[in-house]
Order: sequence, then C-alpha cells, then structure tokens
Amino acid sequence: MLCIPGIAGMSPGSVQSHPNCSAPIQLGHDLRTKPLLSKPYGTYSTCEHECPVVFSLKIIGITVPRLKQPGESVTLVCEYDLEGGKLYSVKWYRDNEEFYRYMPGLIPPQHAHRLDGVKVDLEKSSARRVYLRNLTLKSRGLYRCEISAEKPSFHSAHSEAFMEIYYFPRVSPQIVGHEHPYKAHEPLDVNCTSAESFPAPELQWHINGKKVTDQSWLVAYEPTASSQGLMVSTLGLRAPARSHMRIRCTATFETHKRERIVSIVTSAAHRRQFQALIMLAYLCVHYFYDTT
Repeated sequence: MLCIPGIAGMSPGSVQSHPNCSAPIQLGHDLRTKPLLSKPYGTYSTCEHECPVVFSLKIIGITVPRLKQPGESVTLVCEYDLEGGKLYSVKWYRDNEEFYRYMPGLIPPQHAHRLDGVKVDLEKSSARRVYLRNLTLKSRGLYRCEISAEKPSFHSAHSEAFMEIYYFPRVSPQIVGHEHPYKAHEPLDVNCTSAESFPAPELQWHINGKKVTDQSWLVAYEPTASSQGLMVSTLGLRAPARSHMRIRCTATFETHKRERIVSIVTSAAHRRQFQALIMLAYLCVHYFYDTT
C-alpha cells in the first residue's frame, strides 16, 4: 500500500514520517516502487513499508447493578464492537485491581485473580460477561471493563460503574430519653439510634408529623462502626417540650425505611393525667359503695 501525504517542495532522498505509517517515507524517485503520479521529484512520496490498516473499537455499554445485598450473585456485562479488528483481551477491575481476564489466544482463555470480596465463577463467565457469586460488603467498588484489540493497533477502550453493597435489617431504630416527664418548653434530651446497617442510614426526626428542619434542635453524631464492619447512626433531638407531643425517628437508605414513634409527656400533662386517674378511682369507689 502506498501513501500520498501531499508533501511538496522536499528534496529527493529525504525522509519524512507520515501520520498513518509507522515506517518513514522515502521522498522522490524509488526504483523499487512504481511511481503513482507522473510528477517531478518532491511532489509525491511512498511508504517504505505498507501502511497498517487501522481498526477502531468501542464499548457499547456496561452493565453493573447499582445496588446489591450480601450473599447475592451478579453478572457483569461488557458489550463492545471491535469494528473489524481482532480481540486481544478483556479485563475486569474493581477499584483498579484486576480480578478477571479473557484472552482468546490462551488455553484456557479465562483466568481469575484473587481479590477480597470478589469470587468469579469461571464456568459462567466469558468474553462479554463475568459472573460473581456470594457477594459481601467488601464487594462494593468501582468496576471497570477494559478491552484491547490485537496487533498491529493494540487499541483499547474502557467503561466503568459503581456497585454498592448494602445491608438494611428489618429492625426499627431505638429512641431513648423520652421515658421521663419534661417541663413545658424544656429542651428534650432524646436520641435516636439505628440498627447496625451498611452504609450508615440517614436519620430524620418528625414532631407531630412535621419534619424537623431547625438545625439548632438537632445533634448529629458521627456514625460508629461495629465489629463486623456495619455502621450505626445516631441523631439527637433537643426541641422544646410541649403537651401532646409525638416524635418519630425514621432511618432510611435509598427506598428502604424503618421508623419508631413515641410520645413525650410534659409535667403539666403528667399532673393532669395523675389527677384524672385519682378522679376515676374516686368515682369507682363511690359507685361501688352506692351499689352495695
């Protein structure tokens, strides 16, 4: 194959690189090459070797689930188009660490690397998909598919997506500090603590059905880690106490939600309840004597 870069004004015998050729271009008359154009020296050029045919490649799409739970399995898919080229390798990475490769030139073509939280099932994996079984919390991360073409181009392309592994038990958050009566307008000393989860869930307070947005009423604590790597969230509430006060704490992760509702008793309300109980007892006693 001959290249015509359109370079003029160069002396015969000089050498020039062409962007489409890896070999230098010999300008001028070349007895080994039949001239393509009947023009004077310096008006055409030939490649000393044939120009390589350049094949492109591209990744059409990558399938990585956004959310999975421990113990589940997942199939990661990498769809690509070699556009006439030949596949050299497909490699998968989690957080820049390779865990699977497929190379059709090798026997066997598949190979899995040890990586904490990543267990590859080779029998269910191929050039376009990799099957991971028994996911754990350590399986979360950024997954990247990288494809490479065979020589002479060795072009490559990649695409990536993040997979989160979550654990959100069916346990409502706990509320402490509401057990004793409060004086009217006295700041509450109430905390809400989530169950062990991963990642740490978001907590919100509601008073009589209305979300608490006053930051001066909220006390945010840093999430704490358990021995198993799970996280616990805690959020305090310091709103002024008032009668007929129902507070709700909600723990959320994505579309999942757990909540608990308790009532706050103020001193005045407590006294009224106590007086009502005394009155009820008094009426019951009189009713008993009147009927006997």
